[in-house]
Amino acid sequence: MPKLDALSLPPTVAAQLWRGDHLVRAPMAGIPTGWDALDAELPGKGWPSQGLTEVLQPQAGTLEWRLTGMALQQCPAHKPVIALGPPLPPHASGLAQSGLAPGQLVWIHGSRPQDQLWALEQLLRANAAAALLAWLPQVQPEQIRRLQISAQQFEGLVFVFRPESSRHQASAAPLRLLVRSSQPWSLQLELLKRRGPVHEGTLELPAVPPSLQAVLPARLWPGTVPQPATLPSTNSTRAILLPDHDSDLGRPAAPTPPPRRQRAPQSSLQH
Repeated sequence: MPKLDALSLPPTVAAQLWRGDHLVRAPMAGIPTGWDALDAELPGKGWPSQGLTEVLQPQAGTLEWRLTGMALQQCPAHKPVIALGPPLPPHASGLAQSGLAPGQLVWIHGSRPQDQLWALEQLLRANAAAALLAWLPQVQPEQIRRLQISAQQFEGLVFVFRPESSRHQASAAPLRLLVRSSQPWSLQLELLKRRGPVHEGTLELPAVPPSLQAVLPARLWPGTVPQPATLPSTNSTRAILLPDHDSDLGRPAAPTPPPRRQRAPQSSLQH
């Protein structure tokens, strides 16, 4: 069978051809994440729209806003940012310091998992939000598949947060990642799935909260390499005298005897 050559295809067909060893460059680019290193590894150079972004983490309620905050502040101001079922109430003043207006945030609390799934599916179909953030710890793979189908018509960002224990379950989300807390004020991110080649290793992302950026000492910022202490320079140098040692024995050498005093020559004159 002859090898398929993209150059021999019509331009409209070749533009839609995707090879598995290349990152997909989506026609509709998403919103930049705020980290150039992460954008370079994502299709569309940012958080994708028209699809689910599944975020796994060891503990819910700790890293979600730090991971998504820089992208949320770029969302259109005339559309709300909806948080569905967060484990902790959103901190309005803290989010305001991150650039998200309190009036733009809508918090929906559902007591049952099936209610949260129903609400998220209706929000996706309505396409009336700039971003959707949903905490679904008990969602099943077939439910993720159904949500992904609905998200393909949604023009904003969709984040689904799940526990780290579900990393080995199948998922229809086109983008899947694991985030942990790393060194002080940093996030360690592992790309589990993307539309492109397998990503090896982890990414270290500095994530200092905006409220601390003005008061945190520079030596505590992520990625700062401590500089060795330097001695003050002086114009004069001082020699340090060390005792003599036998190089082959490693013990102090015998002290050098003082020079003998010479006798004065006797006079030859007789008195």
